[in-house]
Amino acid sequence: MWLLNIEETISESKKIGKICYIFGMRLHRFYIKTAIENDSFDISERGLIHQWRNVFRYNVGSQVILFDGSGFEYLCLITSLRNLGATVSVIEKKQNNQSFRRNVWLCLGVIKKDNFELALAKATELGINHITPVLFERSLKKNLNEERLQKIITESSEQSGQFFTPELHKMETLESLFKSGFLPQYKIAIDPEGVPFHQYVVGNKFPNIAVFVGSEGGFTKKEIEFFRSYNVPILSLGTQILRAETATIAVSSLLLL
Repeated sequence: MWLLNIEETISESKKIGKICYIFGMRLHRFYIKTAIENDSFDISERGLIHQWRNVFRYNVGSQVILFDGSGFEYLCLITSLRNLGATVSVIEKKQNNQSFRRNVWLCLGVIKKDNFELALAKATELGINHITPVLFERSLKKNLNEERLQKIITESSEQSGQFFTPELHKMETLESLFKSGFLPQYKIAIDPEGVPFHQYVVGNKFPNIAVFVGSEGGFTKKEIEFFRSYNVPILSLGTQILRAETATIAVSSLLLL
């Protein structure tokens, strides 16, 4: 039985952790739902424990980076690893130095499963804050596996070095979404027939914006008129016809990077 001297091991781990950062040795990052408030705490998220034990083959003494969406990440030492839980100690706390040009709400039409998942993963990597699936008139798929989508979003946040995970909202129709009052004041819709994107966005300092990307086949005339009735600018990313997932990646990049 290996007895772990916590103080000595944490001291050594601080040195090792700094060496890892200096030489670019990557420690894996994991998101946890519970706020990190103490120097030592228990973790009981079964999916995470399964990853540590069976995928990464971690042991007592392994180091991980945890973040809880608070704007900080924590270099941690695993001091106990059990079948249904773990205990970790915080070695170092680091503040979020990321800066994005604005907060973006992605309102994406429900499209084919693989394409929708790709769009959410890439939008998360780029720094989207909110994701709302929208049922447009041309949406062929009418249901989503929210648990799987949340897992994809979490893993994309972990992989890309985000200090937060975007909030995944329930699926809405276009009309119900506007009636909810949930969205920020500034909104845009992406369509090939719109005015050039840069004419509207460049020079505008809005900190929060909702962007609508349609489903397969784009927006219907009725939906375009709906946007116009709410004075939502219709913007084009170019003369080429982009798939919904491609348009999502492009507009997210333009708004955030």
